[in-house]
Amino acid sequence: MSKTPNYDAAVKTIFDATQPGERTCEITGEKWLMTEEEIFWYKKFNVPPSKRAPITRLRHLACFWLSFQWWWNKHPETGKPILSFIHPASGIKVLPGKEWYQKDFVSEGRDLNVQEFLFPQLKELQLSVPYLADRNAKEPQNSIAQFSFGDVDSTFVMFCNSKRCLFSEFSFNIEDSAEILNSANITNCYNVVNSRRLNNCRFIRECFDCLNSYFLFDCRNCEFCFGATNQRNKKYLWFNEQLTKEEWEIRFAEINFHDRRVADKYFGQFEDLIVNHAVWPENFNEKAEGCVGEYLVGVSRVYQGFMCADGAHDCYWISGLTGEVFDLAFCGGAFNCNTCYYVANCERSVNLKFCDKCIDSQRLEYCLQCINCEDCFACVGLRRKRFCILNKQYIEEEYWRKIDELKCAMLERGEYGEFLPAKMAHDTYELGCAEIFYVAPKNFGQLINGKDFLPESAGAVGAELDDDEKLHDTSLIPDLLEDMTEERWKGVAFYDPIQKRRFVFTAAEVDYLKRYGIAPSKHHFITRMWDLYKTSNTGKLEPQECKKCREKITVGYNAKYPIRTVFCKACYLKYLEEKN
Repeated sequence: MSKTPNYDAAVKTIFDATQPGERTCEITGEKWLMTEEEIFWYKKFNVPPSKRAPITRLRHLACFWLSFQWWWNKHPETGKPILSFIHPASGIKVLPGKEWYQKDFVSEGRDLNVQEFLFPQLKELQLSVPYLADRNAKEPQNSIAQFSFGDVDSTFVMFCNSKRCLFSEFSFNIEDSAEILNSANITNCYNVVNSRRLNNCRFIRECFDCLNSYFLFDCRNCEFCFGATNQRNKKYLWFNEQLTKEEWEIRFAEINFHDRRVADKYFGQFEDLIVNHAVWPENFNEKAEGCVGEYLVGVSRVYQGFMCADGAHDCYWISGLTGEVFDLAFCGGAFNCNTCYYVANCERSVNLKFCDKCIDSQRLEYCLQCINCEDCFACVGLRRKRFCILNKQYIEEEYWRKIDELKCAMLERGEYGEFLPAKMAHDTYELGCAEIFYVAPKNFGQLINGKDFLPESAGAVGAELDDDEKLHDTSLIPDLLEDMTEERWKGVAFYDPIQKRRFVFTAAEVDYLKRYGIAPSKHHFITRMWDLYKTSNTGKLEPQECKKCREKITVGYNAKYPIRTVFCKACYLKYLEEKN
């Protein structure tokens, strides 16, 4: 028996009138074709068809993702500085995990006004309830980490399982490495993207099982190579030229990576190699037969997917899914979830709609950071609760009566069926992931009314870096590693115009640079991580033709390498066979 009969009848009327065909996105004005399959998912979740193009919806969700950001927020009661992923200018309060779990935010409950738009009421509640300052699956040890899976002695790592690493994200089983993105089983490496099983390598893109190598793109099982693309089982290559062991060692011995100008010179040659000599496959999917998307590994029956791995199946327009994930549509970021619609950053949950950062919960709608909850609507920061609206407790019968009335009112106003407003994200739009992962246009933040504040506002840089008179230009950062003495540069603040924020070289970073002979960068470490993001393909999938056979293929747009040679899988494999 339906618990929301009036809403069900109203949305059925909408379904009866809905036919496949071309639609115009109410946000961007772009056209898209609403298919029978898309309509199937609306009916499955009993939600009205969206007036926004699918790519618009995923870009909107990406505003609620993290793009490797760290801010100094403050304890709402003591004012003590707290390092968090939540910017203080957002107005969102934060608490350390131990304190957060000792509180019960049902005390912040308030009456619902069904006649008024819900989102302003929810926003007011959001600003009264603190968020977790960090969310760790396993507590890190002696580390500066967020969303940690058990980091040890690491500095500025996020979504990682690492030991003695710096500046890394979405990477597991990594040790003694820095600037690692979306990689696994990495040791003694630097500046690596989308790679597996590497040791003693630097400047690596899309490679597996390589040792003692530099500047590789799409290589497998290579060793002692310096500049190589699309190679398999090779040794002693120098920018794809085969050398003898002795020739290679003589050339390599002449290179001084202690000088940043030398590293920049070879990196420029490497990029030229990628653009003008490398062949790209239509995607980097593995064990993803019958799927459409990019960076899909060990998944099945996924359509329009991006960066999903380890078991996700039967999903539609999704990104960032991991584990036993199925029956999800229009979701961004989910771990071991099923039967969810239009959610972001949720874990181990079932039947969620329009939620962000909810964990171990069931049948929630429009909730934020609720944990172990069931049957709640528009709640923030609740634990082990049921039948709550705006954090106020109801008896079951009254709860469902109010939910039916509320959903009917929201449906009539055109409010029900879309995700949380971008103004409720924890960061400014510019620093979210809509542009990085989905190539959103520059005006997209304005179109969705996203947050807009300066990165260094509201004391986010912390008291240590707040003195403008002590701020130095990055041009003063030495080119030579030998000039990077800890006595001279420890704690010296620089301003990075790309990130629009200041930074210092920490003792851990200086130690790493000296240990591995790497010249210091002139950029904030977040700028460096963003550069790694930009070398990857994105979730914006485009139709192209194979440059070899002219077969139609679907390719993830690459912001850094928009013009490149892309082959369909069949032509790509044939090319590798001939080349190797």
